Amino acid sequence: MIPSGPIANGADIAGDHPCFGCPVRHRALCSALRHEELARFRRTGIGRRLAESDALCREGTPAAHVYTVKKGALRLSKLLRDGRRQVIGFAFPGDFVGVTMEGEHPFTIEATCDAEVCQFLRIRFVAFLADHPHLDRRLFGVAARDLAVAREQILVLGRKTAIERLATFLLDMTRHSTQIPGEPARAVLPMPRSDIADYLGVRNETISRELGVLKSKRLIRMIGTHKLAIIDRAAMERLAAGDDALTTWPDPYPCWPDPTRSPPASLQVVKADAAPEN
Repeated sequence: MIPSGPIANGADIAGDHPCFGCPVRHRALCSALRHEELARFRRTGIGRRLAESDALCREGTPAAHVYTVKKGALRLSKLLRDGRRQVIGFAFPGDFVGVTMEGEHPFTIEATCDAEVCQFLRIRFVAFLADHPHLDRRLFGVAARDLAVAREQILVLGRKTAIERLATFLLDMTRHSTQIPGEPARAVLPMPRSDIADYLGVRNETISRELGVLKSKRLIRMIGTHKLAIIDRAAMERLAAGDDALTTWPDPYPCWPDPTRSPPASLQVVKADAAPEN
């Protein structure tokens, strides 16, 4: 049972608390701790900042630390002997990484942009878990979630087409992006397209091509290099679920020359949320 008392994810953490102002205290692994427990836990670790491409740990190096992501995003990857890379996943604010049953890290963890983490010695973390079984149970839940994500990724790589993979990824990224009420869902992409390609098992040019398809079908709208809006979420969800008909739709408004503006009502003859007529 999680002990009674004020939980650390409340807004009443005092200004002298070591976790005061932490942007992820309401959703990180340590949010299961009471205030005094959280303070003791935080004092066992240190803060660490990373610039883009900085490595948090390298594949095959001793697994001496575990980490909570506070800001930014991290890339988890493995290299084959011939230099080919597979991005295993990404870690976002609130995620806990570095846990392994082995003595060495099974993959490399690098920052895809400026990032901050809380770093804890693995041996101290294990000792803290032994004295706080409710945190151990929370860690079990995190591991179960990560396993579910890995199984879903097996389906994505094994059965989905390139555009279905991309649609699935973009929808998932909306969960990690700040949303504006009343506006289309936004997906912030804090990683280069090469990372997305290596995560989805396709070439870089395939990502660019399929983004173009999604834009031409008016399912998404780019907002700069690393951000886009999901214009038709229902259609994107059908596409991610394997509705092949979406990949063969004609351009919605072939007579309208300006793709950045909506055409007049007289030209809106094919909607992006309905299949074309036979």
